[in-house]
Amino acid sequence: MQNDLAILPFAHGPAPTLTRIRARQEQKLRQVFIGLASICHVRQGRKRVQWGSRHLQCGQDVLLLIAPGTQMNVANLPRGGEYAADMVSLPSSLLERFRLHYPGQGARGLRSSEAAALVSVQQDADILRAWRYLLDCIRDDAAADLQCQAAEGLLLALSLRGTMGGLLRERGDAISQRIEQHLLMLAPEQRSLEQVAEAFHCSVSTLRRRLAREQTGFRELLDKVQLGQALEQLQASSLPIADIAASCGYDSASRFAIRFRQHYGLSPSELRQTLP
Repeated sequence: MQNDLAILPFAHGPAPTLTRIRARQEQKLRQVFIGLASICHVRQGRKRVQWGSRHLQCGQDVLLLIAPGTQMNVANLPRGGEYAADMVSLPSSLLERFRLHYPGQGARGLRSSEAAALVSVQQDADILRAWRYLLDCIRDDAAADLQCQAAEGLLLALSLRGTMGGLLRERGDAISQRIEQHLLMLAPEQRSLEQVAEAFHCSVSTLRRRLAREQTGFRELLDKVQLGQALEQLQASSLPIADIAASCGYDSASRFAIRFRQHYGLSPSELRQTLP
């Protein structure tokens, strides 16, 4: 019988990514999955989030820090006819680089607790300056190393303030969490059970058995990742819904629309109607 899986480090995208979210009508979304550590700033309007038994509302004066692997219900609330927010996602390799460069920084709040999943942080001068510099680097398409340095600068400013929340939280040894992270970095055509099992150096049956122990399955994890990427594309691009469905790995736009509504509580076209 095979031993438990050897959990190997995977290569991730080298630089942070920016998603700009806008809406002209209120958006209410349930079960929004955030796979990578992320930082959100609401530029206009307000965001209300709920996870577990906790609620949080934030506006323009704070950064919202979201731990990797967080699932939450979200309401984006326009003001003056518009909601606008910037969301920066930080690849795991960047967080590991920060840990190596600044050992001991951000040590508080790393335990896997519900309270650390989301934290709102008031922007002081250092944090605001670091955030703006990071956005400038990403928008100007600066070299990946410069973008990573800018992200590390923001993480350091947050750490010195003692407000890292769960950003640096390790997601643990659960195989389901490792697979979620891996799937996020793959193209849709590479997201087969067989290819993922090969990447984890095990058989398909072993992978299924390990996931069953954690009361989940490959299809559920793939669905979570695909829906998250589809939501991001719907909010941040003008691509046709059918093209988004195909790019996220769905064979049928109609099946995608049904699954999207089942999960988030509104259809892709209803979500698009809230956008500017």
